[in-house]
Amino acid sequence: MLYILAMTCTAASGMAAQLFSGYVPRIAASLLPGLEPSDAIRQVGSYGGSAFLFGWAVGAFALGWVSDKIGRRYAYFMSVLLATSCMLLISYADSMAMLIMARALMGVGVGSVLAQSVVMISEAFPTTSRSIVVGILINAFPMGFVGAGLITQSTDDWQAGYRLASTAMFLAIAVLFVVRESDMWRSSVSAAESTTALTVWHPSLRSDLRVAIVLFGSMLLGIWAVLGWMPTYIAKISLPEHSQANRSLANIMFGIGNVAGGLFSGLLSNRLGRRKAAAIGYIGCLTTTVLTLQTGLEPSFLFFAGTFSICVFIGLNQGILSGYLPELFPTIVRGAATGLSMNMGRILTAIGVFFLGVLVEHLGGYQNAITLFAGSYIVGLLTLLGARETRGQDLPH
Repeated sequence: MLYILAMTCTAASGMAAQLFSGYVPRIAASLLPGLEPSDAIRQVGSYGGSAFLFGWAVGAFALGWVSDKIGRRYAYFMSVLLATSCMLLISYADSMAMLIMARALMGVGVGSVLAQSVVMISEAFPTTSRSIVVGILINAFPMGFVGAGLITQSTDDWQAGYRLASTAMFLAIAVLFVVRESDMWRSSVSAAESTTALTVWHPSLRSDLRVAIVLFGSMLLGIWAVLGWMPTYIAKISLPEHSQANRSLANIMFGIGNVAGGLFSGLLSNRLGRRKAAAIGYIGCLTTTVLTLQTGLEPSFLFFAGTFSICVFIGLNQGILSGYLPELFPTIVRGAATGLSMNMGRILTAIGVFFLGVLVEHLGGYQNAITLFAGSYIVGLLTLLGARETRGQDLPH
């Protein structure tokens, strides 16, 4: 029950995150009617995307720290409630200020759901199956993209779409009924009471923390350029009558591709080890992005096959790294350290996504800007040289 609920909440968070991408042109036309459509889309996309990612970065660490202090259960409830209820708030946004505020608050909840789901499941499953179940779990997030794609396909009214998606708020109540407190967390709190409490900034954790932040951050920069702007790029190169349908198809393919990659991430990680498996993920993400966007493909079978391939490798790498991070940190700081590692890079990502809208003009198109950000995968590859292997080891207490 815990696993099913965690997957459902993670998928709902993915839907909340990606729904915005599908409705950017509609939101821009509604909130900024006085601007040229292209300028309005860039402003809404840049400000809305960056606010979400800044909220994500702050919230994942803050609520991760809360989960280390008061327990996983109530912190998870707060996260799910925030992530889902803000969709209803967005549906009533009548200004850019309200949209940005709602997107930032949603980011706080969504980022925390993702990090805390990984921590809870890591603490509940044994070493032999942990990387497999976490790899599948983390890619329930892009499963929500399928839901977002179906909603945007079913209605052009962005306010109605957000209200429909906000019915996921019932999941917060389900958390209180299904989730019980982590036994590993209870034991760590009892042990900490008789010793000096460890903090996430302890010198013994610094090396692993640096590695974890750079590994996940370098992946995020490339991923969010794709997920945030690929639908807009596809709409731009599509015929007007196919524009919205192709955007929706892209969101659905993002979800299915990520899930497909996640299904194999744990098996590959267990077979090759965390470092070699992650290297394959980085190389795959970089190669498929360049081949899909820099070969002049128009919307066609080959183009969408390439888009699907990008998302398979994204899902593969996310699954591998999400299973790896909790293995680096002891229980008493695992929530905060995992949240910080998974989301510190989102501050840089938020800045990057904000300027991506500006870079589009200077670089000659969305495809060139997205490809530029895919260069961050090279940083992740180099960082793996200093990472330590954790395959087959129990979670540190």
